[in-house]
Amino acid sequence: MTSGRTPLDHADPAGAPAPAVVVPGWLGFLILTFGCGLLAGLLEVGAVVLHKRFLDSNHLYGVSRHFVWTVPLVDAVLFLALGIVLGAAILAWPVQGRRVAFRVMAAFLVLPALLVVVPQVYGIAWLIVALGVAIRVVPVLERRTERVRRLFVWGLPVVILAVGALASYPFAADHYRCWRGASSMVPAPGSPNVILLVLDTVAADHLGLYGYSRPTSPTLDELASRGARFDAARATWSWTLPSHAGMFTGRWSHELSAGWLEPLDAARPTLAGYLAQQGYATAGFIANTLYCAWDSGLDRGFTTYRDFPLTASGALKAAVLVSRPIEGVQTAARWLDDWLGFPLVTPKARWLGSLLDADRKDAATVNRQFLHWLDHEKPSQRPFFAFLNYYDAHYPYQVPPTGIHRFGVAPRTAREAELTLNWWLIDKKNLAPSEIGFARDLYDDCVAHLDEQVGRLVDALELRNILRNTWLIVVADHGESFGEHEGVFCHGMSLYQTELHVPIVIVPPASSQPGQIVSQTVSLRDLPTSIVEMLGLERGSTFPGTSLVSLIKPVDAKVNRLQSLPQVLSEVVPNNPLDSDRTRLMVKPPPLVSLAEPGWSYIRREDSWSEELFHLENDPGESHDRSQDPAARRVLERMRDATSRLIGERPAPAVAGSGH
Repeated sequence: MTSGRTPLDHADPAGAPAPAVVVPGWLGFLILTFGCGLLAGLLEVGAVVLHKRFLDSNHLYGVSRHFVWTVPLVDAVLFLALGIVLGAAILAWPVQGRRVAFRVMAAFLVLPALLVVVPQVYGIAWLIVALGVAIRVVPVLERRTERVRRLFVWGLPVVILAVGALASYPFAADHYRCWRGASSMVPAPGSPNVILLVLDTVAADHLGLYGYSRPTSPTLDELASRGARFDAARATWSWTLPSHAGMFTGRWSHELSAGWLEPLDAARPTLAGYLAQQGYATAGFIANTLYCAWDSGLDRGFTTYRDFPLTASGALKAAVLVSRPIEGVQTAARWLDDWLGFPLVTPKARWLGSLLDADRKDAATVNRQFLHWLDHEKPSQRPFFAFLNYYDAHYPYQVPPTGIHRFGVAPRTAREAELTLNWWLIDKKNLAPSEIGFARDLYDDCVAHLDEQVGRLVDALELRNILRNTWLIVVADHGESFGEHEGVFCHGMSLYQTELHVPIVIVPPASSQPGQIVSQTVSLRDLPTSIVEMLGLERGSTFPGTSLVSLIKPVDAKVNRLQSLPQVLSEVVPNNPLDSDRTRLMVKPPPLVSLAEPGWSYIRREDSWSEELFHLENDPGESHDRSQDPAARRVLERMRDATSRLIGERPAPAVAGSGH
C-alpha cells in the first residue's frame, strides 16, 4: 500500500489505476457521501416542486415550508450512515467493495427524485432501475478522474451554499413580512382588536350551549352570556379548507379554487390581507396542518403564520427516503394480516408511521404560541387580528395525556384502540351501536377538553387586560356525523345539519346587552364583512355577505325575531379523491348543494337531481323528507329556483384533477 494512503485508495492488484476516489482517506469518503446526500436532497426538493406544479393533481404539499432545506439535511445524514457501511465494506474488500460502494452511492443519488416524480412505481423497482443506471454511468466517471475530482472540489461548496440559501429563505420571508407590516400605516389609537377562534370539527349539536344533553361547553356557555349566540349558523362546506376559505373571503365555495386537492388562490382578497393594509398586525396559529397550513393559501395576508412545528419528526416525514419505506412496511403489514385473517402486524406498523405524525399540535400549544406572540412579538402600537385554529376535536379522538375523559374512557382493548386511531378509515358497515357510542363518547371528551382550553386562553387574556378592547369570535368550520343518517360518518360526506350546523359566539369589547340569542339563519361567509364593520373599516371593503353586527345591536327583546335575510348556501363534493372510499360505504358520491332559510333546509344531488327537504323547526334531526309532500311544494320550488340562481346551474367545484 502506498505510504500515506488508506485502503479506500488501494490500487488494483493488476497494476491498473484504481477507480477514482474524489477525496482520499476515510474522512474524505464520508465528506463525499455527505455532499452526495445534500445533492440528492436538492434534486428531491426540485422534483417535489416540479411534480406538485405540473404532474400531481394534488397541489397541497402536506409538509412544512422548511422542507426545502430539511430534506437535503436528512438525506445527507442518511448518506453518511450509508457511507459508514460502504466504507467498512471497502476496508474489508478493497477492490470489490469500492466498485460496489460507488455504484450504490450513485444509485441513491438519483433515487429520491425518481420516487417523487413517479410515485406510482414501487420503490424497489426504482432502486433496481437506479442501480442499473449507476452500473453504466460510474465506469465512465472512473475514467475521468481529474474532471470528477475538480467537479467535486468546486461543486461541494456550491451545494452547501444552495442548501444554506434555501434554509435562510423561509426566515428571510418572515422577516420581510414583519418589516412590511411595520412600515404600513398605523390605525387610529384605540382601534379594537379581533381574535377569531376556529374550533375545527366541533358540531353545534354536541355543545351544551345548543342544548346538548352533556355539559361539553361551560366556557362557551359563559362567553355567550357575555355576548351573542347564533343558533342557526351554517358552514359553506362540510370540511376544513373550503369552509375556512369562505370565512376569509366572504365567498361561496363555487366561487373559490379551494378544494380537496387545490389551495385557495389569490383571485379573491382575504380578510387578513385587507386588515394588514389597514395597518393591523395579523397572526395565525394553526393546529390543522393538513388543510390550514402555508400550502393551503390561507396564510395570505398574515404577517405571522405558525403552522408546522420545526421538529425532527417533521423533517423525516418530508424526506421520501424515510416516508416511502415506512409506507412500504405498512402496506406489507396489511397484506400479511389479510392473509393471516387477523391484525397481528398492522398495529405495530401503524405505530411506526405515527412516529412521523408527532407534529400534531394541541390547543395548549396553540395558546402558548399566540400568547408568546402577543407578549413578545406583536408591534405594541398596532391593533391586531389573530386567527387561532384548534384541532383537538378532529379524528383521531384522543384527549391529550394531561386531559380528562369526562364522558368516555381511554381504549382498553385492541378493538377500542382501532376505533380510536383508525376511525376515519374503519369499515362502518358492521359497526355495533356500542362501537359508535364509544367513538361519540371520545369525541365529546375532545370537545369538552377543547372548551376547557378556550377557557384557559380567555383567563390569560383577561389577566393581560386584552379583552376590554377586543372582539372575541368563536366559531367552528364544520360539524361531525356519527351515523345519524345511514352511511354518513365523519365530515365532508353530506350536507345534513350534523355537518353544517356550527356555533358562532361573538363577545364585543363591551356589551350593553349581553346574553343575546340570534335565531336568523346566517353563514360563516358573513364573517369578513362583519369583522370589517366591527372595526369601522367598511370604506373600501369589497367583502360580500351580510354583516352580523346589526343582529347583535341592542334590541328591546332578548331573543331577536326572524327577519328577512339572504338564503344560506352550502356545497360539498363528498370524499377526498385521494381516499375515495373513506367509510367503505360511499364511493364517488355526487356533488351536493344545500340551501337554508329560516326553518327549512333543502339538499340536492347534482347528478340525479334528487332532492330532500326538511322542516328544521319540527324535524331538527332531518329524519322526515318533505320533498314529496304537496303541502311543501311551494317551499321546494322556491328553494330549488333560488339554489339554481346562486350556483348558476353549476355543481360545487370538483377541483381540477380530483377524479370526480
